[in-house]
Amino acid sequence: MFSLGSLAARTARTQSARYLLRPLSTVADAAVPKNLQPGATWLSSPTIETPVGVLDLNKAPSNVRSQVWQLYATTLPRLNPKSIKPPKKSTLNWLLQNAETKEELDLAQQLTHQWRMSLRPITQATTDLWVAACVRLKYPTPFLAMLDDRWKYRPMPINQNMARFIKLYAYLGLQKPENPDTLLEDVFRVFALYPYYDLKYDAAAYGALVQACCAIGTEESWRRALVVAEEALAFTSPKITREALKDLETRSRRLGESEMAQRYQELADTMQKDDEREAKFDEKGNFIH
Repeated sequence: MFSLGSLAARTARTQSARYLLRPLSTVADAAVPKNLQPGATWLSSPTIETPVGVLDLNKAPSNVRSQVWQLYATTLPRLNPKSIKPPKKSTLNWLLQNAETKEELDLAQQLTHQWRMSLRPITQATTDLWVAACVRLKYPTPFLAMLDDRWKYRPMPINQNMARFIKLYAYLGLQKPENPDTLLEDVFRVFALYPYYDLKYDAAAYGALVQACCAIGTEESWRRALVVAEEALAFTSPKITREALKDLETRSRRLGESEMAQRYQELADTMQKDDEREAKFDEKGNFIH
């Protein structure tokens, strides 16, 4: 029998040449910052030896822009502690902010691993940029893998971006996916990881999970939406969002459950508008509020 507790427990257990004969140009309509470019020392050959093998600077993978590939490839060897020109701390953040394809985000994931192995800082702000990139590209796969392997990637999620990440699955569920069951299991995996990252289940977490279940639209996802909603409503101060209650109401009406829909409507009417303030970080990348 399905229960949030058993799922969380199960998850926890398994858990001086020119740059290619030309300078870096633009990525996402913004020039690559000059201070992120590697310099002439790293640009004397079309190939470069990196921790992941020898890479050809002239052969970017499919759907990866040459500028992104070049920056990625020349950053990897400079992560070596003995490098005379180590990469700027903002390099990884810049790649996340400017990734335009899933394949470019996959490169960012690889770089995040190497960044972590070289003991360079990965902050809460960087993790927030990761979530923003996945949401922007509608591509949860790399961040889900990172959440599953804390040692390898050292993500530092906070409540705000975890709920935002879960809501991504609501969007994906509305696209009539070919694998709704996998989508459903993945979203519960994310939810079950809250305690692993010392995060508390709050209204945003429960609300996002309910919305994802409603959006996926299978019989099982609807059953789980009701289970999660009743658990959230059982707290002295209900841990659910107004937005989630409205989704429950809408779904109930579509299924012809008028009494259930009326209940969720009345509950939603008693709640204030959901607080969706953006997270703020200090200059070191630490969460403020």
